[in-house]
Amino acid sequence: LGELALAEGDAPAAEAAFRRALSIDPEHAPALVGLARIALARGDLAGARAGVEQALAVDPGRLDARRLHGELLWKAGDPKGAEADFRAVTEAAPREAAGFTRLGAVRLELGDQAGALKALESSTGLDGNQADGQFWLGRALLAKGELPGALTRLKRAVELDPAAAQHHLWYGVALERGNSLVEAVEAYRAAAAADPKLAEAWERVGNVYAGVGRCEDAVPAFEKALAAAPALLRVKIAIADCREKQAKHDAAIKLYREVLKADAKAVAVYYKMARALHESAGAKAAVPWYERAAREEPDNPMPYYYLGFAYKDRGQRARAVQLFRQYLQKKPDAEDKKDIELEIEDLGG
Repeated sequence: LGELALAEGDAPAAEAAFRRALSIDPEHAPALVGLARIALARGDLAGARAGVEQALAVDPGRLDARRLHGELLWKAGDPKGAEADFRAVTEAAPREAAGFTRLGAVRLELGDQAGALKALESSTGLDGNQADGQFWLGRALLAKGELPGALTRLKRAVELDPAAAQHHLWYGVALERGNSLVEAVEAYRAAAAADPKLAEAWERVGNVYAGVGRCEDAVPAFEKALAAAPALLRVKIAIADCREKQAKHDAAIKLYREVLKADAKAVAVYYKMARALHESAGAKAAVPWYERAAREEPDNPMPYYYLGFAYKDRGQRARAVQLFRQYLQKKPDAEDKKDIELEIEDLGG
């Protein structure tokens, strides 16, 4: 009765039936697994894990409990533990495609491309119409750099389950890597339509447009991403970068300040702030920010470059020489290397 209610989407009735079963037999593993599934559906990961571990203590060989335990470990950020569970499922049920799909997925997350491909090829061999299997095999092939195969598999995943936002998203990633940018944007938009809360889809649309200099199209996409995930500071930085490219320096500076107020450790923003101030208010206003950028992001050669010219203009020749030398040390293959060496020579360095 609990399983029937759960299948009909009536979680309260299902929970009542499972608890009735447990009142008759406190160690009834199917009821424990059923309650764990209900807990997972309402976001209670701790409760779900406690229930499924109790079921496994009663019946260690129970596959639905082992499979759910693997899912919970994966969600909790323990792919290694999840791999052990999914491997046990595939060993106990070698004709079940879903077990190999999950095993391949966690192996991919662990960086085991060969192991992931082996498991996912087994999955799709057992059931070529399982959307998740096609999806994860496509991602594994993409990670390996086999773009044509990845595109084929990810497109098939989209066809099998067009309601899955991640399928559209990763199909877009593969298209973008193949430089099919128009089609990639279409896939990202489809992902956003499937899941309006998927900020990454709009962020990727914005990145495509920004990458080809179309900030007028990138900014609205980034704004939609930010509306879906207001705490995503990198999107706010991307909007500010576009505003700076559009010579809207005040708007860019306002956004950079908001980012630094939210996260003082966003060290890359110091240099960006310096450039925006340099363009809008001149070198004098920018120098303190270049100085801070050089301290906070010492591997970035550009603050040293601009500070060198700023100190040269102030007549502080020795300091300018030092900064120009630091710039060349950090960027030994600089296109303007000879010009900077001439600057150093002219300054007596």
